[in-house]
Amino acid sequence: MIQEVDFHSHTVHSDGTLTPAELVQLAGKRKIKALALTDHDTTSGLGEAIEAGKKAGVELIPGIEISVVYDPGTMHILGYFIDHKSLKLQEALRGIQQDRESRNPQIIKKLNEFGIKITLEEVIQESGGGQVGRPHFAKALVKKGYVKDFNEAFTKYLSKGAPAYVDKRRVTPADGIHMIREAGGMAVLAHPKQLRVKSDEQLNQVLDGLVALGLGGIEAYSSCQNEQEAVKYKAAGEARNILVTGGSDFHGANKSDVELGNMGRWAHLTYDTVRGMKERLGKS
Repeated sequence: MIQEVDFHSHTVHSDGTLTPAELVQLAGKRKIKALALTDHDTTSGLGEAIEAGKKAGVELIPGIEISVVYDPGTMHILGYFIDHKSLKLQEALRGIQQDRESRNPQIIKKLNEFGIKITLEEVIQESGGGQVGRPHFAKALVKKGYVKDFNEAFTKYLSKGAPAYVDKRRVTPADGIHMIREAGGMAVLAHPKQLRVKSDEQLNQVLDGLVALGLGGIEAYSSCQNEQEAVKYKAAGEARNILVTGGSDFHGANKSDVELGNMGRWAHLTYDTVRGMKERLGKS
């Protein structure tokens, strides 16, 4: 079921396959009233998306998704209604982006050591000139016939713990939340399932720590979370008086089973969530 709002989507500026304009046009066709563009560690697609939103009748929420330090799973912090032109934000993002760039030749070297003839130029071509990430390596591996599909590329070479995996620098959760709040935005925990906590007690500890740092919401509804998980995360958010949000985590063809605006038949998100976010940010 397509929701009125979708707070989590990606374009070619990170690891999606649609341009910002194409993404917004798709949202318009699906009657999505408000869409957050949340590319990884970059805001470079927001200008195009905002303009496209005006033409398509879709409210474009300026957003971002920041990878932060966390073990044993993965923690991403989403930022909404950020001032994407903030000089302090762009300065902080440049450091993260430069580290991404320095990681890419290391991945190439590891792949070459396995007898895979692939160049950084070929991977950059898959990115369309945008920020290069592991999905672009996967696309190049598929195109050259070294793996049969995207999933095999990650499982065999690119996932955490796989032979060609190279970690990137991540900021702390405190720094990630601070970056978003300093840019006038709301910080929301993305897909909490990916934290891989071992118990509800551990989840509560993590959430309490993040709320103390200024976390403003939790993504209860996500394409990767089932109904039972959604109920649990919704209750956890409400217990802490933080906003309950949801997003499809749409990546286009890179996640072909994920549909824009769809985060499970159990999800129920209306434009009221956007109003609530604006009210909490003093932007209503």
